[in-house]
Amino acid sequence: SFAALDLALRSHPELAREGVNVLNAKALSKLVEGIRLFQDTNLGKDSQSQYWPILRIPDDIFRDRSRSGPLFTALLSAYRQKASSSWRSFDFTSPKRFDDNIALLRRIEKDLTAAGFLHRPIIYFDSTVPKSRKAGLINIAEKFGASVVTDHTKATHVVASDPEFDLEEDILEEERKEK
Repeated sequence: SFAALDLALRSHPELAREGVNVLNAKALSKLVEGIRLFQDTNLGKDSQSQYWPILRIPDDIFRDRSRSGPLFTALLSAYRQKASSSWRSFDFTSPKRFDDNIALLRRIEKDLTAAGFLHRPIIYFDSTVPKSRKAGLINIAEKFGASVVTDHTKATHVVASDPEFDLEEDILEEERKEK
């Protein structure tokens, strides 16, 4: 529960000075909701901004509310970022805070990775992936922090080509060029 997280965070030495008005169960739930909404709006394929090579924080991170779990680590990171940036409050709706919120997500991601709660994908490209597309896909994967391996047994993700999907994509691309 957020109440248990609140107690655990307030007992942390770095957050001991945060008052009950700033650090409480309701504030923590609003912070998690703000992070999720910011990610929904600004990260992913349907986002308004396609220029940030950052992955969304997985939802399962937000579900584990144990006192030493990933959500505790993420919230601690957020409050550390708030303190180091001298913010009075979290604001995920203001366009002026967009860069700050991206920095906050990067810090959360870094701390979750360091604590072992978040792992970057290790990708293997199957021989069915056309060479013409492979270089571009490798570039995208590396931009988002994934590793590319040549041995499929060491991969966490395998990318293979689907001839039906590729054919549909080629047809759509030709139609776009004709317009």
